Amino acid sequence: MRLYHPTKGIKGIRSVLNQFNEALLSEWQRSVLRERLLILNWYDRNGRNQVKTAIEFETSRSHVQRLLNIRLTEGLGGLIPIRTGPKNKRGTELTSDEKHEIERYASWFPDWEHKKLRIFFPQHSASTIYRYLSYKGLLVKKRCPGFHKKPTPRSAWKIKRIRLPDEYPVKKPGDLVVLDSIIEFIGPNFKKLYFICCTDIATRISIAVATNKHSSVGAREVLQKMSYVLQTKIDAVLTDNGSEFLAYFQKACEDEKITHFFSRPRTPKDNPVAERFNKSLQQGFYWRCDLTQPIQMINEALADWLIEFNTIRPHESLSMRPPAAVYFSLFYRHRHSSKGVHLKLWNRTSPVI
Repeated sequence: MRLYHPTKGIKGIRSVLNQFNEALLSEWQRSVLRERLLILNWYDRNGRNQVKTAIEFETSRSHVQRLLNIRLTEGLGGLIPIRTGPKNKRGTELTSDEKHEIERYASWFPDWEHKKLRIFFPQHSASTIYRYLSYKGLLVKKRCPGFHKKPTPRSAWKIKRIRLPDEYPVKKPGDLVVLDSIIEFIGPNFKKLYFICCTDIATRISIAVATNKHSSVGAREVLQKMSYVLQTKIDAVLTDNGSEFLAYFQKACEDEKITHFFSRPRTPKDNPVAERFNKSLQQGFYWRCDLTQPIQMINEALADWLIEFNTIRPHESLSMRPPAAVYFSLFYRHRHSSKGVHLKLWNRTSPVI
């Protein structure tokens, strides 16, 4: 039976191989040479266009240009790849008993890296132990099952960023809630104080919490408090791309089946309601409260200001009505009676069923 060469049908392959001893070429050199000749052959047959050739073979235009330069200057023989590196590689200095000992110590101390394991083998360098551990697949990231686990349940790069549609329907409380955070530098030492703010789009009811930590745990608690204040389930939230709205906050949204929308980076105009409440908080609350006092006293004063903001203060965007009046007109009047419900019932302590 006649055997055909694996590169049969490629123009120029035989002329290249005939210039050298074909038995001296390895399989790797044959495969790379075949791929390079395929690229040049397609380039010659399809209009000699480098861009189309690069797209066809999923490579770069500079790679095609380099192959053309080699063919022009060195001929087809220059396309044969040459493996770099030492011809005679140095073998390992470890004996079979030492290899067995390294594996045993690696199993006893899975979180110890090669530099620490070297104390049991002072006659060898740390790089020698590292090379053997790498060869056997016994590096720390392979031995420890929790090496790749993150301290937070959701990594930032794994979260799909969904943008808020232009015509998103908001008809009742909880349809869309926006969140943002503020950083203030307090006192002569410029100590950081954080405010996590939350506003309901339909009613403009807003809450805020002062905290010393800029973490996703605080943002999650504010979201839970907002759901309790509104006495209804939250359907969607809109935040920026800050780290305080990832991790535990994202997990809470997934557990409660809340759609999490993100604004565009460096685009505060995508969340104007939250930015406007931030200004109201800075102008209305900061001017009244001493922010250098303990965090508990700040939150007590903040709670009093929020009651005023939501029940007494008129809002121009609500036709000079407080948010609580809009809340009852949109929610309780529709659910209970046409006469509405008195504002004093807003301090109820159990959710509406």
